[in-house]
Amino acid sequence: MILDSLDKALLYELELDSSISVSRLAKKLKRSKEVVGYRMQRLVKEGILIRCSAIVDMSRLGYLTFRIYIRWQNMTEDQKKEFCKKLGENENIWTVARVHGKWDIGFFIGVKYSDSIRKFHELWSVIQLEYKEKIAESKIAIYAPIHNFNKRFFIEGEGKIIERIYGTGELVEHDDMDEKILKVYASDVRQSFTEIAMKLGLSVETVRQRIRKLEKKKVIAGYKVDLNMPKMGFQGYRIDFILNSTVRNKEMFEYMKRHKYFYQINKPIGGGDFETEIVVRDLAHLLEVIEEVVSRFSDVIRNYEYMGYSGFPKLTMVPD
Repeated sequence: MILDSLDKALLYELELDSSISVSRLAKKLKRSKEVVGYRMQRLVKEGILIRCSAIVDMSRLGYLTFRIYIRWQNMTEDQKKEFCKKLGENENIWTVARVHGKWDIGFFIGVKYSDSIRKFHELWSVIQLEYKEKIAESKIAIYAPIHNFNKRFFIEGEGKIIERIYGTGELVEHDDMDEKILKVYASDVRQSFTEIAMKLGLSVETVRQRIRKLEKKKVIAGYKVDLNMPKMGFQGYRIDFILNSTVRNKEMFEYMKRHKYFYQINKPIGGGDFETEIVVRDLAHLLEVIEEVVSRFSDVIRNYEYMGYSGFPKLTMVPD
């Protein structure tokens, strides 16, 4: 499917706020609600628009997120699929990513602060007990803070830039019902409050008020779309820049934030010196952008590593 200017404008507005109503979207795009609704349905049908989701700052609900990368040895494809399936069945494992490059798989474990060390060791010990001989290398980090920017790779020009930060927020007052609502709502923010209310046995007004409070408290840090990159002719990568010095980190941050193809900067504890997420056309384009960055910051960048994303067997609370 070839995206025209209206398709791109529609995706751009949804990436700014995927919870926006069709009426407001139609006004922004200067089209009828019928045309906008049809275009959105077509993007879903064609597999371009996977979902409209919320960016949830689980740290504000008392969670700590661990990120684990694994490089396999002597693992068959069937064994890899079975491993992903097992991870997906665990409610504390929020997201599973198949990757290629330095690592083969990455996954994110979410545990409450009050029991984070015990629970993490418990989950990681179970994995190692069964798969230790298959693990050639692993790396563990605490995934926070994260600076997420709206994707603009598919539009002409720079566009508006918004920043969504999560992972280091203050704990806010909440209860189990808030978490239940988020689990239903976060992966599909275009479902009606009536649908959520029916699933949870609540009133529509209760759902509405709870979601608005979660937005106000920044538990919901923003809204975005999940796109099928390959169908759009693009590929997602992570680039870790290895630094000689951090003296230009603020300048690098602002440069990546404004750059059309970068959409996230990670600052995990135990991660890379300067971690970035990017969308590019292909490997040649990736190397072109890397060369551009390295040339600009040659005095502080010593080296770099990159890996590509092959798919997400499970994708819930961790946005990208």
